[in-house]
Amino acid sequence: MEYPSLQIANEILASHGDVSHMKLQKLLYYANGWWLATNGQRLLNENPQVWRYGPVYNWLYKTLSRFGHSDIGGPVKGNPFADAAERLGDGEEQGRVRTLLDWIWGEHGTKTAIQLSEETHAPGTPWRQIAEKYKFRVPYDVDISPERDWAFFAKLAQQRGIQTVPLIA
Repeated sequence: MEYPSLQIANEILASHGDVSHMKLQKLLYYANGWWLATNGQRLLNENPQVWRYGPVYNWLYKTLSRFGHSDIGGPVKGNPFADAAERLGDGEEQGRVRTLLDWIWGEHGTKTAIQLSEETHAPGTPWRQIAEKYKFRVPYDVDISPERDWAFFAKLAQQRGIQTVPLIA
């Protein structure tokens, strides 16, 4: 199952709060990449795009841009007419997603947004591969494909001894 980016972002915000928009974007990128490598499918229902400061989920960007550089203190409603911010349910898969998000936070939660951005810009990363292809003048709306992210994160997983599964087309 693929989830809206805001729904997954809200899980991080509910557990950890006070996260900047930029840091949240990078945490979601890592969550989606690791989910791809270990489950063979996307976690989020949109692909990340190649933006100046690293991978960005465009719909989430549009929804959270009002926060600017300020930290986001908790879950956010994507629809001003909704009763509450959208969150995950209580099923088995949702529990696995929360476990992944807790692991992602443990791996990256103490890093700043700038540090995470620099990590996603490192040589060999999907963002860097695409940026180099365009000589760092990437047109608007260039996605990082699930295939490219899967290959990158599957390699990281294998280096750590974490079992991967093939990408489901």
